[in-house]
Amino acid sequence: MNALRLLVLFAVAAAPGVSAERYVPSTAPRTGVLAGRAEAFRAYVTTGEGAAAFAKVKADFDATYLALPLPDEPLTYGDPSPSRRTSEVADKWRDVQDLTGLVAGVAEAAATCWLVTGEEKYLAKAKEFLVGASRWQLEPDWRQGPVAGATCITYNDEGHFRLWRKLPLVYDQVRAHLSPDEKRIVLDHFRRRGRLSVEWIERQGNISKIVRNSIAADLSSHPVRFMPMTGLSALALWDDLPEARDWWAYAYRFYRDQFTPWGGDDGGWAEGVAYWRGTIEHAFFQDALLAIGDPLAYASASWKNSPYFAVYNVQPYLATSFGDVPNAGKFNLEPASAEYLLHLARVQQDGYLRAYAELQTDPRPRPTARGLGKLDRTYPTTLEFVVRNFLSSARPLPAPRDLAELPGARHFRDVGWVSLHSALGRPEDDLHITFVSSPYGSFSHSHAQQNAFVLNAFGEGLAIKSGLREWHNSPHHNQWVRQTVSANAVLIDGQGQKTQSKAATGRITRFEQTARTVWSTGDATAAYATLQPKGRVKQVTRDLVFVDSRYLVVRDHVRLADPGKVTWLLHTERTLHWDDAHARAFSRNGDAALTAHLLGNAPWNARVDEGFPVAVDPRYVSGEANYSTTAEWNLKQNHLYAETREAATDHVIFAVLWPERQGTEPARLRITRDGDTLTIGRPDGRTDVILLNDTALDLRSP
Repeated sequence: MNALRLLVLFAVAAAPGVSAERYVPSTAPRTGVLAGRAEAFRAYVTTGEGAAAFAKVKADFDATYLALPLPDEPLTYGDPSPSRRTSEVADKWRDVQDLTGLVAGVAEAAATCWLVTGEEKYLAKAKEFLVGASRWQLEPDWRQGPVAGATCITYNDEGHFRLWRKLPLVYDQVRAHLSPDEKRIVLDHFRRRGRLSVEWIERQGNISKIVRNSIAADLSSHPVRFMPMTGLSALALWDDLPEARDWWAYAYRFYRDQFTPWGGDDGGWAEGVAYWRGTIEHAFFQDALLAIGDPLAYASASWKNSPYFAVYNVQPYLATSFGDVPNAGKFNLEPASAEYLLHLARVQQDGYLRAYAELQTDPRPRPTARGLGKLDRTYPTTLEFVVRNFLSSARPLPAPRDLAELPGARHFRDVGWVSLHSALGRPEDDLHITFVSSPYGSFSHSHAQQNAFVLNAFGEGLAIKSGLREWHNSPHHNQWVRQTVSANAVLIDGQGQKTQSKAATGRITRFEQTARTVWSTGDATAAYATLQPKGRVKQVTRDLVFVDSRYLVVRDHVRLADPGKVTWLLHTERTLHWDDAHARAFSRNGDAALTAHLLGNAPWNARVDEGFPVAVDPRYVSGEANYSTTAEWNLKQNHLYAETREAATDHVIFAVLWPERQGTEPARLRITRDGDTLTIGRPDGRTDVILLNDTALDLRSP
C-alpha cells in the first residue's frame, strides 16, 4: 500500500463529517451526464434551455473539428522552470496549453454530440482523440533536447491540467464502446498520468497539510487549483482503477475539511479578484457533489459568501485591482464569470447574484452563446457550462433583487480586504474604494500592497494599482507590479514591503460605520519591517474614512526608531498634474476626475513620472506574443512620488480625495489642518470638521 493511500485512509477516517463514498453512484457514468440522465440531457439540449447553445456547438464542431486529425504530440522546449522562463519560452509554454485544450475540447465535444445524436461519426472522433492522446509520453528527459512528453504534469503542469480535467470524463461516457485494446491503452495511460498528477500535487502543494484560511503550510497556487480534476477523474475511473478511490478520498477530504487556504467563511480570496475566478473551477467539484446528491455541495459559509467577493470588488467595466491581474493589469465582470454567477444564483436561490450577473457589459458572448469557437487553452468550455447549467436547471432562476438593498461597505475579514461603495449595482454612479491590509502578506499571487487602496468612480479608474503583468516573473512583473511602489501606499526612505513573503503582512484592525462615515484602519507595520533594520519600524497604520459616500480622507501614521522620510504614492491612468504650492494632485480619466490634497508636517519634495522604470515586454504590446487582452497596454500611466522634505521619527500625513464627474480643473476644496483636525470646505458648499487620530474619529458639519 503506497504512502498516499495510507495518508488518505488515515486522514479521511480521522476527519469528521460525511463519508467520502456514501453518495457515490453504484453505476457509471458518474461524471457529467450521469447514468439514467441521458434522455433528460438530450431533451435539455434539443428542446429545452440548452438547445440554442448545443445547436451552435454542434454546428461549429461539424464545420471545424469533425474532420480535424489528432495533432502531433508536442515536444519539450528546454528548461521548464518558471524562474527560467523568457518571453519566447512563455509562448512555447502557452502553445502546449493551446494544443492540449484543443485535443481535450474536441474529445469532449465529440462525445457530447454522440451522446445527444447517437451518430457513429461523433463516437469515432471521441475515441480517436481519447485513445490517441493516451499514447502520449510522460516524464520526459528534456535535457536531451526536444522530446515527447511535454504534456506531463512534471514538465508543463498547465498542459497536463487541460487534458486531465476532461479526458477521464470523456472516457466515463464512452467506455462501453471501447475495444479491449483501446481500453487497455487508455487505462494504462490514465493510471500513470493520474499517479503522477496526485504525487505532484501533494509534493508541490503540500495538500494534506493545508488548513482552511491559512498559508502556514508550504502550499502553492496551481496544486490547489488542480484538486477539482483530482476528484472528478477519480469519480470517472471509480470502477477501472483501484487507486481512483484513494484520489476521491483525497479530494473529498480537501473540500470537506480544508478548502480554501486562500480564504474563509467571509468568502474572500487572498490572491485577488483575477484568481478568485478560479472558484469557477473549484465549483466543478461542488457540481459533481450536487449531481450525486451529496449534501456537502455548496454547503459551507465560504461557498455562500464567495460570490460576494466579486459583487463587491469587480466592476462591470475594466479596472485595476490587487494581486496578479493578467489582462494588461485590468479585470472586469467577464462573460464566463457572469454565467457562473447565474448558476450560483440558481443553486443558492440568490436574486442578488442574478442582478449582479446581469450587469455584465463585456461585449464578448456568454459561454453558452459562443459555440465552440477557437478551442485553445481557454477554460471552461461552452459544453462545460451547458452541462453545469443542466445540473441546476431543475431549480428556478430567482428574480433579480436590487443590489442597493445590500450594505454599501463590506469587510472580508478572512483576507483583509475592505470594499466601499456609494451606489452598489449602479456602476455609472458608483464611487468604489478597495482597501487591503492582508494577513496573507505578499505570498503567491498577492503583492507587497498592505495598506494600499484603489479608487474607481463613475466607470473609470482614478487611483489605480499600477502595472501591466505580461507573463509571470517577467522583469516588469517582478520589479514593478509586485512592488509596493506600484500601489497607492507609502515608502519609508524609498523602501516598501518585501515581495513574495508570508511575513510581509497587514491587518484590518478597524471597520466601523456610522450614518455618515465608514472608518477602516490597516496596520502594515509587519510588512514594512521586512525591508528595514530590525526594530526600526514602530508603526505604519493607515486610516480610510469614506465620508457621506462622497469623498475619502486618508491618514497615514508612521513611527520610526530613528529619523526617516516617507513617500506618499498615487498612480493614475492618465496625466497627473501636481501643484506644489497647494500640495494638490489632479488627474482625469474619461468622464471622471480626481483631486487629491496632501497635508503633512512639512513641505514636500514631489515629482510625477510617466511610464515605467522597468519596461513592459514589447512583444506583448505589439501583439507578437501568444497572448491576448481586452485591456489596453497603457504605457503612459502616471506616478506621484511626494516625499517629506525633512526626516523625522513621527509622520502623520492626511490626504483628502474628491472624485467627480466631468471635472476639467481641480475641485474647489478648501482645507486647513490643526493637528489631528481637518476643516474641509467642500465643492458642494458644505463644510466638514473631522477629528481623526489613532483612536478617535469625530465628524461635525457646523
